[in-house]
Amino acid sequence: MSNRIKKSLTVLFLIVCACVVVCLFFANSFVENKLENTLKTLPASVSFKYSALHVNVFQGMLFVENPELELIEGVNKGVDLKIKLEDFKLKDVSYWEYVVNNTIHLDSILLLNAQVSYVKAQKKSQDSTSSDSSSSQSEALKTFNKTIKIDNFDLNHATVTLFKGSRDSIFLKSENVNIAFRDIHFDAATAEHSIPFEYSNYHVLTDSLKFNVGEFETLSLQELELTKSHWVVRDFKLKTKYSKQELSKVIKKERDHFNVEMDSLYIEQPEFGFKDNRFYFKTDTITIQKPNLKIYRNKMIADDNSIKPLYSKMLRDLKIDLTLPTLLLKEGYIEYEEKVKAGIHAGSISFANFNATIKNVSNTYVSPTQTELDIHTDFFDTAPLHAVWTFDVNNEKDEFNFKTEIGLLPVSQLNKFTEHNLNIKLEGQFDKVYANINGNVNRSNVDFSVKYENMKLDILNKKHKKNKFLSSVANLFLRNDSDKNEDGFISKTGQVERDKTKSVFNFFWLNIQEGLKLVFIGDGII
Repeated sequence: MSNRIKKSLTVLFLIVCACVVVCLFFANSFVENKLENTLKTLPASVSFKYSALHVNVFQGMLFVENPELELIEGVNKGVDLKIKLEDFKLKDVSYWEYVVNNTIHLDSILLLNAQVSYVKAQKKSQDSTSSDSSSSQSEALKTFNKTIKIDNFDLNHATVTLFKGSRDSIFLKSENVNIAFRDIHFDAATAEHSIPFEYSNYHVLTDSLKFNVGEFETLSLQELELTKSHWVVRDFKLKTKYSKQELSKVIKKERDHFNVEMDSLYIEQPEFGFKDNRFYFKTDTITIQKPNLKIYRNKMIADDNSIKPLYSKMLRDLKIDLTLPTLLLKEGYIEYEEKVKAGIHAGSISFANFNATIKNVSNTYVSPTQTELDIHTDFFDTAPLHAVWTFDVNNEKDEFNFKTEIGLLPVSQLNKFTEHNLNIKLEGQFDKVYANINGNVNRSNVDFSVKYENMKLDILNKKHKKNKFLSSVANLFLRNDSDKNEDGFISKTGQVERDKTKSVFNFFWLNIQEGLKLVFIGDGII
């Protein structure tokens, strides 16, 4: 090859290299300008700030310095959502799809140590401001005419803070949140949906979470894990912020003092979303392991006279569509304390080894499908108790049936409640108790049967001392065997009017109390 040809090829190679360098420079510049122009066309409700933006078309890389994303809410231009990073780098960006097909296609986004804050709007909005703002955001989102594809999105070790109403009131905080989405797709079609993007799977994992759920209670979780196939909550705690004594000083109407814990809550195959502008949630099974509920109420505080609906109505009136075929409670413990008089200990009722299978917890089924609770537990930690409670959510009379069978029980156990709350002290033993309650929103009938041995009853006066006269009269009834059946049972039937300002459990207790009164001391003695 002659020197002339060699020089020509060298010159040609240098020209090509120069052209490539120039093309890459202009390509990088072109894509950078196009991206910057696109960011300028974001909806008015979205603010994206950064110090610098760099593109390398050849390597398929995008680098943004000090990015900060804000979503603006309402006429006052308050920041609704804010995400702040030191910087982030995107690899394997398909600029060709962006330039030619108007599609932003990213292989992966990895965000480390993000600072995320979100202000949860108050329920009470000023007229239609909130809804109008939400509507304008939605319309602005739909006018964003790009297609976005993200194969892998990972947010690792983020600090997330949710505020309620303003940045002065923390609703939730976690300092180690990890979120992953796979195959994210956003376009004009998905923008029409309530959740404006699609995905093939997700994985959310957090360390401890703390919620401020209201004026009186806090909720904490040790770990939360969410995937498309299951949700898991570990070490759940719901507690009243105040002690029992402190709560009684700060409330004007009676309110339960809570101490609720559970080892874990497992939700299988959760599905959620919107249908016809109504949120829905459904799942195959929810399993709660070792729930522990301790509830205390001071009855000396003024009554809360608001109407308390039965559970059938509460389910029927839910603002969401709930479909839950099976709810399992395993190895639980429940204790309820009620204080009715100063200077006297609160009476208590407890249920140990509490296991329940609850079917059809839903407002989406149609009649005659019923919600059914099948409960096995140890009443007062001693006597085996089996109860079945059924009702039809669609029955607007809120008709229900509750039947229970209680095994061998030393009645001294009942004194934990009756002595302090009913001024009755018992001795002896229940061999077996049956109760069948048929009721509705207004009243109930109770069929009550009991077999007992060596029963003795003391009726106490207001000073908590034995009333000898009433006790003697009551014990005359206890010693009278004329009411006993051949099998040794005494059976009575009573009626109870429901106090609608009290809970469903108060309604059940009134039925049991009526049965006990009719069996042991007759009608009208106390």
